[in-house]
Amino acid sequence: MQGRESGSNYERIAAEYIGSQFRQFGLQPAGDVDETGKKGFVQRAPLATAKFSSAPKLSVVSSGNTRSWQFGRDFSVSFLRAAQIVGPLQIIDLDGTPAKGAIVALKLPENADPQKRQDLIRRARSAQAAGVILLETETNKRSRESADLKLPTLTTGIQGDSNVTPFGVFLVSKEVNDQLLSIPNDARVEFDGPTEGEGGATWNAVGVLPGSDPFASKDAIVLSAHLDHLGANGTGPDPIFNGADDDASGCVAVLEFARALAAGKRPRRTIYFVCFGSEERGGYGARYYVAHSPVSLDHVVADITFEMLGRPDAKVPPNTLWLTGYDRSNLGPTLAKRGAKLVADPHPEQNFFQRSDNYTLALRGIVAHTVSSFGLHSDYHRPSDDLSKINFSFMTHSIESLIAPLSWLANSNFRPAWLPGKAPNAK
Repeated sequence: MQGRESGSNYERIAAEYIGSQFRQFGLQPAGDVDETGKKGFVQRAPLATAKFSSAPKLSVVSSGNTRSWQFGRDFSVSFLRAAQIVGPLQIIDLDGTPAKGAIVALKLPENADPQKRQDLIRRARSAQAAGVILLETETNKRSRESADLKLPTLTTGIQGDSNVTPFGVFLVSKEVNDQLLSIPNDARVEFDGPTEGEGGATWNAVGVLPGSDPFASKDAIVLSAHLDHLGANGTGPDPIFNGADDDASGCVAVLEFARALAAGKRPRRTIYFVCFGSEERGGYGARYYVAHSPVSLDHVVADITFEMLGRPDAKVPPNTLWLTGYDRSNLGPTLAKRGAKLVADPHPEQNFFQRSDNYTLALRGIVAHTVSSFGLHSDYHRPSDDLSKINFSFMTHSIESLIAPLSWLANSNFRPAWLPGKAPNAK
C-alpha cells in the first residue's frame, strides 16, 4: 500500500479493500452510486489542488518598509494549508500565548528541544493563529540548501469548499530569524506566490447496518477511523510510512465492530461504519462525509472515532483505552458504566480532542469523541510505525471490551449530550 498517502491511488485501494470486508460481513453499501445505478462501499470526494508555479516569498511590512525573503534561499516550508497567508507578526517566547490570526515568530534557542517546537505549532493551530515562523534546524538548513529542494506542497481542499482556515509553518535561516525578531509586533506578514490548479480525490469506505426498529432505526451511530497515512516520503533506507498504529489499528477496530455487530441480532438503531480518507492532510474525507451525510445530522446520536489503538499507554491501567474530551459529554462515563474499559485522556496538553476526525462531527453539534491508547511513542509519523510494534494481545482485549457497550448503545434509548458549556464552537 506504499503508506496509503492521502488522496493517492493507494488510499483508494485501501478504501476498496475495507469496503470488500464490509460486504463480506453483511453490511449494506452506503457509498457512491455507479453508472449502472448500483451503490458501492466507496465514497469518492473530489478535491481541488493548487501548486506553486514558481518560488513563493515571505514578506514583512513595517512602518511603510517592506522586507522580502525568497523560498529556498532564505526559508523553507514544513506545512501549508493555503497559497496566501497574511497576518500580524506576533513575537513570543516558549511561555507565550499565540493569538488568533497572527503569524507567530518564536524566540527559540538553536538547540531547543524539538518537542517544544511541535508543542508551539499545536498551540498555534488550536488558537487559530495563521502561521508559525521558526528558526530552522541544521537538518532543515541542509534540506533547504540541497539541489533537489521542491516547491512547497499545498494542502488539498474539497472542491467548492471555501471554508479553509489558512495555516503555515515557515522555517527561516538564522539571518532572517534575527531580522524578524528585531521587527515590532503587529507588523504585517505576508506569504504568497503564483499558483496553478489541479484536480484530485480522496476516498472513504462506508458501510451501514440498518436498524431493526421502525422508529429507533431513524437514529444512527457512526463508528469511524481514518484509512490514510503519509505515503512513501521518508528519506532513509525505508521510505514508507507504514502507519500501523496510525491508523491501521483504528480501521481494524472498525472492521471488528462491523463483523461482531453484524453477526448478531440486528440492533434497533442504525450503525454506519466509516473509514475516512485524507485525515492526515486536513480531514477532507470526514468533512466531505459530513457535508453529504446519508442521514440527517440531527439523527446522528454519536460518533466514536478510533485512532491509534495498537499499543498500551503506560499512563492508564492495563488493557484500558482513553477517550478524548471525556469530561465534555456523558458518553464516556456512560459507556464505562456499561463495561467499556475507558478512562479520561491522560494527555490533555496534547489537545487530542481537536486532532482527529471526531472534531469535524463535533463542530456540527454531534457528540463525537476519539478512543485511543496513544502513549506518545517516538514512532509517531515515522516509517518505524510498523507491524512489529503492534501489541495484538492488547488490541484484542481492548477492542473486545467495547463490543458489548456499543451493542447496548445501539439498542438503547440513551442519547448522549454535551455537558453545559462543553460543546465545541464552530469556527
